[in-house]
Amino acid sequence: MTSSNKILNPGESYASLPDKALWSKLIEGDKDALAFIYRSYFTSLFKYGMKLNPDESLVKDSIHDIFVSIWLSRERLSLTDSIKYYLLASLKRKISAQLQKGQPDGLLEHLSGSEHSPEDALIGEQSGLELRAKLAKVMDQLPPRQKEILHLRFYEGLDPRQTAAIMDLSINSAYVLLSKALNYLKKHSDQIMISLFLLLEVIHY
Repeated sequence: MTSSNKILNPGESYASLPDKALWSKLIEGDKDALAFIYRSYFTSLFKYGMKLNPDESLVKDSIHDIFVSIWLSRERLSLTDSIKYYLLASLKRKISAQLQKGQPDGLLEHLSGSEHSPEDALIGEQSGLELRAKLAKVMDQLPPRQKEILHLRFYEGLDPRQTAAIMDLSINSAYVLLSKALNYLKKHSDQIMISLFLLLEVIHY
């Protein structure tokens, strides 16, 4: 390993790198880059994993396996412009494979029940607990796939193509699914939430 990889404060250095450059360091064998990616994305991966399956041990093991696999196969990895997209897609494939092997059912059952759920990201800090609770109640009535697409688009901030790819949908199908979810929320929400989602559609479409 060259001396250039011996950085006193790797967090500050790696945080300034674009995803492609950071991923390149990992491919080149930089363990600090791998550690930085793990620290940066573990929380996001864990929250999304728990929405796919409420088994905490399975989710944590899946995340661990992903990073072990990334490190062991780093020389064969392709560059990516979005590390978050790569990791979320990998986690979904991993958990889906575990479910197909006979793990307990529960896919997406708890989408609106976590501490930092999609509605928290949509509403933000200004709206208050009452509005959060009201929106959570409405979201809980959505089908699992509609909950998932709201999470990926508004909580994880993935773009439409990335969201569609993770969910194994065409772009058009992803837009249709998202529109159905937003329309349901508007139909069953008060005027404050209607205004909120109208704004979100302008921002995210």
